[in-house]
Amino acid sequence: MRGTEHNSSSRLKPLRNEPKHGYEIIKALEERSSGQYAPSPGTVYPTLQYLEDMGLVRADQEAARRVYHLTETGRTELEAHAQEVNAFWARFTEPDTSAAIRAEIGFLEDELQHLMRTVWGGLRNALNRDDQNTIRRVREAIEHSQNEVRRILTEPDSLRDNQE
Repeated sequence: MRGTEHNSSSRLKPLRNEPKHGYEIIKALEERSSGQYAPSPGTVYPTLQYLEDMGLVRADQEAARRVYHLTETGRTELEAHAQEVNAFWARFTEPDTSAAIRAEIGFLEDELQHLMRTVWGGLRNALNRDDQNTIRRVREAIEHSQNEVRRILTEPDSLRDNQE
């Protein structure tokens, strides 16, 4: 599982034991991270919709709220990627992470979620239009971005220090 996929799977964990509505999921994520990660409704609800589209959660309308249940497929996904999910949550237990870095990482996470939704929706539209050129160009842009991010993350510390 890659990138935001394991992040999305990490958001399945609050549903492992019982169904929850969106606000309860937000609070469970915040609690699980000891307050270091408090996703906004603008991040959580689109992610829940994505997870529902993927068949990992099911939403039922109960009174004025949608209650989310982990499906068997979602449970299997969570179990299959337990190591990645645990690694995701482990980063919140590291005591030496500064608040500024945590805030920056949270911002980047939200931006990646937004980008994922944009790409996902755009690709579905391109597929419906049989627009192979757009699909190819998006793939090329993603490959270019992945390579650039990998280059940045693997460059020696001396190069990083000179660019700041």
